[in-house]
Amino acid sequence: MSVVSEVHVGEPNDSFSSPCEERALIHFHNFADLPQEKGTQIDSSTFTCVGHEWYLRLYPRGDRVAEDGMISVYLGTDLTSKIAVHFDIILKDKTGDNLTDPYSEIEFLEFPRTNDEDWGYGDFVSRDTVLDASKNVLNDGTLTFEVRIRPHEDYICRDANVLPKSSVADNLFKLCLDEGSADVAFVVKGRVFHAHKLILKSTVPELLVLAELFDAENPFPIEDVEPDIFETMLEYVYGKDIGAFYWKDHAKQVLDAAVKYGFTELKSFAEAWHVKNLQKNFTKDNVVDELLYADGKSCPLLKKSVMDFINEHGVEVIKSASYEKLVKSHQLCVEVMEAGFASNNNRKRDE
Repeated sequence: MSVVSEVHVGEPNDSFSSPCEERALIHFHNFADLPQEKGTQIDSSTFTCVGHEWYLRLYPRGDRVAEDGMISVYLGTDLTSKIAVHFDIILKDKTGDNLTDPYSEIEFLEFPRTNDEDWGYGDFVSRDTVLDASKNVLNDGTLTFEVRIRPHEDYICRDANVLPKSSVADNLFKLCLDEGSADVAFVVKGRVFHAHKLILKSTVPELLVLAELFDAENPFPIEDVEPDIFETMLEYVYGKDIGAFYWKDHAKQVLDAAVKYGFTELKSFAEAWHVKNLQKNFTKDNVVDELLYADGKSCPLLKKSVMDFINEHGVEVIKSASYEKLVKSHQLCVEVMEAGFASNNNRKRDE
């Protein structure tokens, strides 16, 4: 498909710059007959958008982190230089209408990613929805996606031949889960993860203390964290860039694990994402639970966001069923009142 048509009404100012979004349609024919094994990928032919070559990577049964029954889809490129873009992947129905909404709130992302991975969605849409004839998704067996790509206008591409990229992070990540060089291991609900004590010592010392008497042949048992979340925590330790799409669904689970094992840096990062995910979803019914959670996990950023909401919607919160939980905590009630008084004083000064 060509560049989106633009219509200008009036004369633009000299500094005006068009976002220059381009779109492409990607068709996966005979979808029902594509490989049925989870983790198996199908790459599209390359297509050109914003002057670069891209491909769409489809997992008909989902990738390794997807929920069972979900389809995964990712946008990839073979670029050797860097570019930051905003992109959307949209599922089309047989008539060409959109079946999924663009994730327009996601920020600009850098391609190619570190560690040779792509940006995308592990749980994009359920396979049952796609195969349900009443949903009108497949067009004579063909599954169609629309890809929209818009470059960051202020981003400077760094040519790898001029400004070489450091390989330190990539080399460090290659050690992640490397059984051959590992000197400690963890068995998490049946799954074994290998690591290195020296690296854990500098990042998650509390986890290392727990496993001090264990080694690669005698794993330390963990039963209170899901294996995928523990794997994400280890990948972060070894320098992996955990993408925005992952944090949209798993921030609170990672936050819980980071708190449990004293991973301060990851805790702060996961807390920031949890707050970002919640800011548009606070309600009178969930805000008290989030306040109690923030207080119990020592999450100052979350706590402030919750108190700001309570101060703005105090009447609704007081009338909610969850308010009784707040009343039982004398100290939290005092903190909420103090925050409210401070907020009111600031408003009066502004007036």
